[in-house]
Amino acid sequence: MKTLSWLGLTLLTLAHAFYLPATDDSLVNTPPPTPADYGLGWLHGSDLPATDDSLVSTPPPTPADYGLDWLHGTDHHNPFGFTCPEGWTMHSTQCLLFVAQNMTWVEARDNCASKGHGSLAAVYDSTQVDEISEEMKKAGLHGGTVWVGGSKTSGDPDWSWDYSIMDQFAEFCSGEPADDENCLQITFNEKNSGCLEAQRCDMQLPSVCAILLY
Repeated sequence: MKTLSWLGLTLLTLAHAFYLPATDDSLVNTPPPTPADYGLGWLHGSDLPATDDSLVSTPPPTPADYGLDWLHGTDHHNPFGFTCPEGWTMHSTQCLLFVAQNMTWVEARDNCASKGHGSLAAVYDSTQVDEISEEMKKAGLHGGTVWVGGSKTSGDPDWSWDYSIMDQFAEFCSGEPADDENCLQITFNEKNSGCLEAQRCDMQLPSVCAILLY
């Protein structure tokens, strides 16, 4: 009797082994593929759509994206929230203030600094030339010479701007500076329509103050 029971159990086990259906792979919980499963060409190896560029977060523009003339590049909309103190005029790279009082270059520089983060104006290209001319005309001055922020030391041919790290300069007037001409003026007359010119720093001239916007 025990032998039959053992034999019946063996046959029953074999029957299950032969007649049970194979495992359905669709029911197996397989982890989703990762980019590493496709190698370097994962985007092509998968059927995933390419990223929609319209959904990518693009950083907002900065003044530098428009160059030195951001104010005109943005149609005067001022999207960056720049402001100028009362009495100053906003222009492309700086707020400007014309000072009619005659001073030496050092006096003019110190006067600008006393007005709160001010300096003598930098003149990078024709844009700033036109803006300084505009400020002079508003003050009733249609020509002449005024101090701007460039200076150098005797024997050194390299000019630098007061409080500006940029080394770009508008057009210079013709002629080489003398050894004692270490400060820059901008000249407007019948011959020169706004060029930079070396001058002795102890000369008494009007000036244009500036507050850099960026």
